[in-house]
Amino acid sequence: MSVGESRRAAIIAVAVATILTLAKIIVGLVTGSLAVLAAAVDNFLDLTCSGINVFFLGLAEKPPDEEHRFGHGKADALSGVIQATLIGGGGLVMAGLSVWKLIAGTPSLWAMPGIVVSLASLVVSTGLGLYLRHKAKVTGSIALRADAFHYLTDIATNAAAAIALVLVSLTGSDFWDPLGSVLISLYIVYEAFQILRVSANELLDQGLPNELEDAIIDAIASLGHEVRGFTHLRTRKAGRTVFIELHLSIDPVVSFQRSHELTEALINELRRRFGPNTQVMIDTDPA
Repeated sequence: MSVGESRRAAIIAVAVATILTLAKIIVGLVTGSLAVLAAAVDNFLDLTCSGINVFFLGLAEKPPDEEHRFGHGKADALSGVIQATLIGGGGLVMAGLSVWKLIAGTPSLWAMPGIVVSLASLVVSTGLGLYLRHKAKVTGSIALRADAFHYLTDIATNAAAAIALVLVSLTGSDFWDPLGSVLISLYIVYEAFQILRVSANELLDQGLPNELEDAIIDAIASLGHEVRGFTHLRTRKAGRTVFIELHLSIDPVVSFQRSHELTEALINELRRRFGPNTQVMIDTDPA
């Protein structure tokens, strides 16, 4: 994927989130539905986060410079942390308001427009979420993954809003509207925590998953009997770039030239498996 294409995906998300947010705010205010307004808050957070992505994805794709010699890949994870904070904060505020409405009671509301906008938003959000998830998988971007997460969680939030308003329409009781809002808000907070966990792990240089480190071990084993093993394996990921460091234990009778050839062969194999931008640092030790 080109540098500009990932940002274009984020810009598309901004445009769609703007339309959905405005539609839900208008319908929520006209009908008095707290569930629709909660879904509007969710979309407003999506809009804010998509805007953040446009900036941070551009920053993450900048090449290394004098002040950032390892590149700017962690801007991707930093974007995820900021998004999680905004999403979680918004969810907690809506949860508190919804609980207060459950206790104090709500005035009679007009349910049908809210049902229509919730169902329409569900369809649009599903399509956009699947599109962004595909782009995130292609690029390995946490920021786009978080963005996709927002819109796919809208399936739940819009469904909850629609179901709550259908129950209001069928039973004549407005109790279901703030209850739906509470459920939406708690779900928002839960999903925010998941995004925060993934982003924080990358910022703290968490190692690659076991299955990926097993692939590194397999690549080392493929070098043959001249390589006796390895030590000090360290891995991490910053944005789309994988960093791998290790000490390679080589038969002491192997020449310097052959040792260099084995090292280069391993670097090429790791870049084939993990991507051409993979950064590999290998020290060789006689064993």
